[in-house]
Amino acid sequence: MTHPPPRQAPRRPAAQRGRLAGLAAAAALALQLAGLPGTASAAPLDDIRRQVEASQFDAAWATAQANPQLIGDVHFDFPYGVAAINTGHVAEGLLALERHLAAVPANDRARLELARGYFLLGEFTRARAEFEFVLRYNPPAGVRASIAGFLQAMQVREDAGGRAVARLYAEAGFGHDSNVNGGTFHDNIDLAGNAFPLDASSRQVGDGYGELAVGGQQVMRVSNRLSVFAGADLDQRSNFVQHPYDLGTAGGYIGLTQLGAGALWRLTLGGNELQVGGNRYRDTAQAQGEANFSFGPALALQAFAQYGEMRYNAANEVLDARTSTAGAVLTYTDAELAGAPSSGVRLSYTQEQNLRLRDDLGHQLSLLRLFGAFSPLERLRITFGVTFYQRVFGGPDIVLGTVRHDHSVGADIVANYALDARWSLRGDLLWSNTHSNQQLFETRRSSAQLKLRYQY
Repeated sequence: MTHPPPRQAPRRPAAQRGRLAGLAAAAALALQLAGLPGTASAAPLDDIRRQVEASQFDAAWATAQANPQLIGDVHFDFPYGVAAINTGHVAEGLLALERHLAAVPANDRARLELARGYFLLGEFTRARAEFEFVLRYNPPAGVRASIAGFLQAMQVREDAGGRAVARLYAEAGFGHDSNVNGGTFHDNIDLAGNAFPLDASSRQVGDGYGELAVGGQQVMRVSNRLSVFAGADLDQRSNFVQHPYDLGTAGGYIGLTQLGAGALWRLTLGGNELQVGGNRYRDTAQAQGEANFSFGPALALQAFAQYGEMRYNAANEVLDARTSTAGAVLTYTDAELAGAPSSGVRLSYTQEQNLRLRDDLGHQLSLLRLFGAFSPLERLRITFGVTFYQRVFGGPDIVLGTVRHDHSVGADIVANYALDARWSLRGDLLWSNTHSNQQLFETRRSSAQLKLRYQY
């Protein structure tokens, strides 16, 4: 049976194709397999096509696994990739669709499913590039509406996640922080049964602030499996009154993503400088590796490891340290329920080693975070979380004579509203409380902020 190339096939009227809405709609479009080029005579190929057309993805995946000799065939890879993504084998599906598109770059249906796969793995920059590729060829209105929904969802999730992954962005905002200097809420500390008053620099101070940030990222596709990226971010936060505690950060990073072994792998090298009150306070260099796994359309796991070194200014060089972190994030999202609710847990362990042989300044930190998100309105995403951590230092303080132990609990909520495809508005509320056996390090903090963001 011979099928004409997709771009030569006559377009059906938009009314007949129907409206595409959300993840299921994009998948349905990708499953209309009419338009594949070439001849299909093998029974397994006919079987997997028929199973995918009928949305029998588990059966189609089983057919592919039973016929490994066909994997890599341009005609087989399209339905194989669709089946893989819809049964949770997202990395395998991406590889199959990449192979197919290398031979049949005009198959927009395959490209849409490829973009959806990258979306499921959280690789939004690659997903956006594939969606926008399809838009260049003026697809039907239903397809454009579906793509617009994905682009909007990515914008909301990127902004709510707090990580700048847009190609270019700028944001401005203002807020209030009850503890801009990270000080204690105590006026006095108890030493050997005596109360000693603290000076103003050690006690917490609140203030309002304004904030500006710009940044961007560039991604280059090297091969079907490999992409490289680079980016930079600048952020300046200026207090209305307490200018000695103004914060500024400038950083850059490079890295790569690689598909293979059932996961999407990412390696990032980066560095940044933190300024306090307009003066250099700390430089940080980091290397981080991540592996992103998908276990079905709803369940995803990210495992990560990070190594970093921190160098402080001359007045604080005793704090120089290296850190090692390992952890994992498990997320469950049900896109078929109203509001696309998601929930998850993050676990991590960090060991910080002081480079000036001060065991009392090195520590071990264990962190647990529980989080969730939902969309009560089409353009609105609410995320919230609770974070707990315990920090234990490596030796007795040279002044206080005790080993410091901290316990902290924090809660946060973020509301992000997409005004359109480029503009979004974000509001944040944060609260935290840290207890310590050394009163100087007992802190409380609450903050609120509102930001307007433009991304291109």
